[in-house]
Amino acid sequence: MQQQEQRLSLLIRRLCETLKDALGENLTGIYLHGSVAMGCFNWNTGDVDCLVVTAEPLGIAAKTAMIDTCLALQPLCPPKGLELSVVTKAVCESPQRNPAFEFHFSPLYVVSYARDPQGQLARMPRTDPDLIAHFSMVRSNGRALLGGPAKQVFAPIPRLWLLDSIQGDLADAARNMEDQPVYYVLNFCRALACLEDGLLLSKQEGGEWGLRHLPSEYRSLVEAALTAYAGGTSVDIRQYPVRQFIAEMWNRWKQGRADHPTGNGSEDQENAIM
Repeated sequence: MQQQEQRLSLLIRRLCETLKDALGENLTGIYLHGSVAMGCFNWNTGDVDCLVVTAEPLGIAAKTAMIDTCLALQPLCPPKGLELSVVTKAVCESPQRNPAFEFHFSPLYVVSYARDPQGQLARMPRTDPDLIAHFSMVRSNGRALLGGPAKQVFAPIPRLWLLDSIQGDLADAARNMEDQPVYYVLNFCRALACLEDGLLLSKQEGGEWGLRHLPSEYRSLVEAALTAYAGGTSVDIRQYPVRQFIAEMWNRWKQGRADHPTGNGSEDQENAIM
């Protein structure tokens, strides 16, 4: 455990140093969110989620420097990698339903950035609806490595936008659950906690919520997912009713949205997930 903490600390220190080098005076904020910020990060199962804020949009030279920076950090990253987005201060202060970003990096793009950096930059979309959830997350419990408090940098996100963003991620569950059963089991738990109780939870906390609030027939599945998540293993979907769970939880989510489109809470209540 101590070794994992040391490796994470090294990564965070080098991340800050290299971002300052790459972006210079344009850099105004570095914020961690997700499991690292929430104190439940596991080196074997978690990724490092980061939002970087700049005063002005990035030019090609700055984006190229960001590619070099992120690729150079790869040997220091956990197996799940680094997910990083650069957004302008203006986007943070006045977000849209589908926020614009300046640069994005994740394990999905490591090979293409290494082989064809300019081509990958050209192919990148300019907006990302997932940023709605990330903004909500960092505002609620983000960790500022550089810059002002997150609540002064990131504006509140309407709950309707947030729940729509979550729903977009859940919609992929039936297609991808065989490859990522632990992710989707725990993600459905914390999504329902957000919808029904207005809670912002990590995957681990979401699973614990599920043990208390979901039907007892799924207790062994959720326990197995929590154990796998903590240990960096997977869940054999042949031993547990994963398909049935996903179908029932998806129906529960859709019914809850139909009954209460913005969930159980006021429209401006700040909650996030992911």
